[in-house]
Formats: sequence, structure tokens, C-alpha cells
Amino acid sequence: MFRYIALFVGLALLPSASLADKLAAPRPLSAAFHAAARGDWAMADLLASKAAPEAQVLMQWVKLRAGKGSAEEALGFVRDYPHWPGLARLAQMSEAAVSEAGGAERIAFFRAFPPQSNRGVLSYVGALMAAGERGEAEATLVMAWRSYDMDGALQAEYLENYADLLAPHHEARLDMALWRGLSDDVSRMLPLVSAEQRALAEARQGLRAGASDPAALIEAVPAALLGHPGLGYEEFLWTYHRGTKDEAVAKMMASSAAENLGEPLRWSGWRRSLVRQLMREGDAQVAYQLAVNHGLHDGSAYADLEWLAGYIALRKLGNAAQALVHFERMKETVESPISLGRAGFWKGEALQQMGRTDEALIAYRAGAEHQTSFYGLLAAERAKTGSDIALKGAEYFPAWQDAEFYKSDLARIVELAIKNDMLSLAEQFILAMAAEADRSTLGQLGNFVTDLGAPHLAVMLGKDAAGRGIVLPAHYYALHPMTEMRLPVPMEMALAIARRESEFDPSVASGVGALGLMQVMPATAKEVAEGLGIDYARDSVLNDWSYNATLGAAYLATLSERYDGNVVMMSAAYNAGPSRPDRWVSEQGDPRKGEMDVIDWIEAIPFNETRNYVMRVAESLPVYRARLGKAAHPVPFTEELIGTTLRVSN
Repeated sequence: MFRYIALFVGLALLPSASLADKLAAPRPLSAAFHAAARGDWAMADLLASKAAPEAQVLMQWVKLRAGKGSAEEALGFVRDYPHWPGLARLAQMSEAAVSEAGGAERIAFFRAFPPQSNRGVLSYVGALMAAGERGEAEATLVMAWRSYDMDGALQAEYLENYADLLAPHHEARLDMALWRGLSDDVSRMLPLVSAEQRALAEARQGLRAGASDPAALIEAVPAALLGHPGLGYEEFLWTYHRGTKDEAVAKMMASSAAENLGEPLRWSGWRRSLVRQLMREGDAQVAYQLAVNHGLHDGSAYADLEWLAGYIALRKLGNAAQALVHFERMKETVESPISLGRAGFWKGEALQQMGRTDEALIAYRAGAEHQTSFYGLLAAERAKTGSDIALKGAEYFPAWQDAEFYKSDLARIVELAIKNDMLSLAEQFILAMAAEADRSTLGQLGNFVTDLGAPHLAVMLGKDAAGRGIVLPAHYYALHPMTEMRLPVPMEMALAIARRESEFDPSVASGVGALGLMQVMPATAKEVAEGLGIDYARDSVLNDWSYNATLGAAYLATLSERYDGNVVMMSAAYNAGPSRPDRWVSEQGDPRKGEMDVIDWIEAIPFNETRNYVMRVAESLPVYRARLGKAAHPVPFTEELIGTTLRVSN
């Protein structure tokens, strides 16, 4: 296999002209950032002045965000540059400096940027009190007392000056600290509450710490407080980590009423995990009950649990009518193409099972409007709408050079950052420019960064826009210069993996050690390089995207051979390692052989990351084929999921 792949290596490793140009170009802005990292702000400012006038403002922004500016500088910056990104952090890091300013300046600053630290709160409150605005001052103090963690000295300062005001809120502060696991704050609050509340808190804290005898702790809690949501949550966590799954499920079921959850969002991650585990194990009825009793009203966790409840009702319990209720609830709270495609497809499935075929077709067509998504593609297949021509990314936008945004200082910063290979910096500024942009301006912004040779920024812009329901295929699914390489796997798969792994940021390194464009692990990179007969260079894996793409694509080719070019298995193996999909096939059946429906097989993947990864890679293939000028669907999408469209010829 590697002998075949090696035929591509010579062309693949040719250095790009852009890389050579970058290596040769002087980079005063990069040097300025290095000086700033050393704390040499005078040198940083001098070097920035050699880069561009806007670079000096940028360096002031960096300095203030590091907490090194004066009150005058901070107040002046937020006044003069309110359109810049990252001002919340700048304000947070400037709170100590601003506390030295006059009362009117402090009030104006903290009204624009509510205090994020206890010192900031006290500074703001002092200014408000001096100005006679006692009501706002007291409300701010109570908010901080009920919400912020603080060290012993700060707590003492709060109590010394505002004891009577804060006394009615001691139980709320203790409860907050217990939910958040702030053990030091809990210990300091215990003497300030009643004996009954102290017993409850000690039981909750002991359970969180993994007490060996939880029963003794719970017995000490007064009967009137045994139903406290926080105690129920800690009992559940203790049981989840130290008991059996069935015991953990029973504890969660015991807190199923909304009033017994306290903070439903904290339960939701555990709830989703248990629901999926129960579903995989065939206990669908209990899984359904856990899913529906979530106590949430909106947000992504609400949407996911409503979808899970609907999926279980439809696919596991055969109750299409009840499933439809959940799918409709889910649809009401989402706006991204991924979620809208999911909602349309599953609403159509429920209606179809109920015999309401005309309504099912309407639902499928609604889902099919989102063919950049996994379930949107499935909905389009059900509705027989054909491939969306917009996937080609040929939409016209006016020249970005004539756009109003191009006159802004933010555009200059983006240009400087890209020139200096500072993609994370450029990303902050391009997303700030996009924050309130309409579709046409977003398209121009995407063309702007694309023409500057920054596909990573195009993808991030596209994802940000998609999150608001604006899909720009040319940027959401940006192309990368790797399309000029000869790779041993179909280009659409290489692009899909690189986009998913790094979003085309060639210098990203993951927490587990994966490196570069295609997030290749060093051990894998070394093994593949040896198989190809080329030198292994760890620095090149991170710093040379073409080298990284060569190794990543070669590894993909081995997975293609192992899984006969099947996108579901290849992407699962690339993300989780080949042993995982092999085991899941042995446990659940092989969808390629019809032993299990492929959609159900994907939904049964036990790792959230891998399940999402498989869908995101699979949905990318038709889009990237269209972007590359190919037919989006060489076979219907459901056939692709069980087929061999990525087979490599030897």
C-alpha cells in the first residue's frame, strides 16, 4: 500500500511559493508580539510602529488585555475603539487600573462593562455610593455576593462593610458555592448559616468529595431539607461514580420533577450520556423517561434531549405521534443548518410512519433546504429534490475592495495578522467585522480572507454565519491549496478531514498531541513517513502543511484499504482509532452488510465527538465534490454511507 502511495510523494512535497515568500518576509509585528511576551512594552510599541499605524493601536489593545495599562489608557481605548473585539477581556484586565479613576469615570466604565471581579465590584459600588446611587450599589453587591467566588480577605471586606445587606443572602451564596464545587468558599460560609443549612451543606460537600459513608452524612440532614435539589444532585454524582448504572438511573429518576433538579443544565450532560447508554443497551422505555424529564426550556441541551426523546419514541418504541411532538419542540429552538436539517428529516420520518405522506414531504423539503448538513442531505434524498446548486459556491458578491468594511482599521489588522501568520488574532477581528453583517457583506468578507490566502478564516467566518442561519458554501466549505497536490485519496475526503480536524489552521496542536492541518499524531506520522520512505521531521508535521497533508492522506489511504473506501468507518477510525469502529461493528452489527441501519449505527456511536465527527465528514463529501466541479452524489447519500465511494485503486 505504501509503495503505491509513495508515487504521489514527490509532487506532494514540493514547497509552495507562498511558504517561501513568508519565510523570507520581515515580520515586525511578530517581533512586536515577542517583545510583548517578554514584558518589554516599549520595544513592542517601537516594533509595531514599523509595521503599520494600526499596529500601534493593536499593541495598546494587547497591553491593556494583559492588564498593563493605566486607567486613562483603558478609558480612552474603550471610548475611541468601541468596535474592536475582545473589549470584555480588556475591561476585566483593566478593572484594577480603572479603580484609580474618578467616580464619574468609574461609573461610566462599569455601566458599559459590568464588573467581572470582586475588586471591580467594590470600586463600582464605592463610586455609586459616593454619587448617592445607593439602590444600584446595593443590587450590585448582592449580585456579586450570590454569584462570585472570592478569597478570605475579600469575603471579610464584604462582610465588614455590608454585613446587614448581605446577611439575607448567605444561604444563596453557600448554595452557589456548593453547586460550583468551590470548597474554600463553602468552608468560609458554613459559620454564617443555620445549623440545619450547615448539615445540608456538609452532606453535599462530603458526597462531592467521595465520602465512604454517605448514609451517615444524609442522616444528619434535617428531614425538611432531604428533598433539596443540590443534595439529590450530589447523591446522583456519588452513585454514578461509585455505584452501579441502575442505581445512578434510579437517583436521576427520583429527581425527575423540574423543582427537584435545581439547576437542570448541570444534570443535562449526565442525562444525555445515560440516555444514550440505555438506548444502546436496549432499555428504551427508561431511556425515554430520562430524556423527557430534563426540566429545561431552551438551549442546545434542551434541543438535544427533545431530539433524543423523539428518536427513541420513533425508532425504539414505535410511537410516531409522540416522537413528532418532540421533533417539533426541537425545531422551534434551533437555527443552524445542522439542527434544522436534523429537525426536518426526523419530523418527516415521524409523519411518514403515521401515514401523513403529504405532510412528511413538506417536512423533508424543509430539511432539504439545508444540504450542507448530514440530515439535510438525507431529507433531500427522501424528498427527491436533487442536489442544491448553491453547494458549488458560485454565488456572486460585489468586490470586497469596494465594501465599506475595507476602509476600517479592523480590515488593516486582519491583513497584518494574516501577513504575519497570526491566524488566531485575525480570527478575532474578522468575526468582529462579521458580527452584524448581512449576507452580502458576509460574502464579501469571505472573499476578502480567501483572496488573502486564509482558508481557515473563511471556514470560521462560514461557521459563524451558519450559526445565524446564513449559509455561504464557498466559505463554510472553503477550498485549501492542498487541492493542488496529488494525494492518494479522493480530494473531497482529504478536504473534509482537514476541515474537520483543524479548520485549515496549519499550526494547531491538540491537547492530546495531534499536529497540524490534518491533526496527525506524531507516532502515526513517523510510521507513515517510514512506510513512504521519506524523512520524518516532527517540526514539519506542525509547520509545513503540505508535509502534513502528505502524511495525513497516506494514513487515510490505509484506512480506505482497511474499510474498502467507506466514509463512515474511515472517519470513525481517523477520529477514534481503527480498533473502535471494529469493536462497534462486532457489538452492534455491520451497517455495510445490512446488519443494522446505518443511521442508527451512527447514532449508537458511544463517543459524542466521534458520532459528530462521522456526520460532519460525511456531509462534507457532496459539498466538496460540488465545490471541486464534480457531481455531488455519485450514488445516493444513503448508499454512500454504506458504500465504497472512497475506495483507493492499487
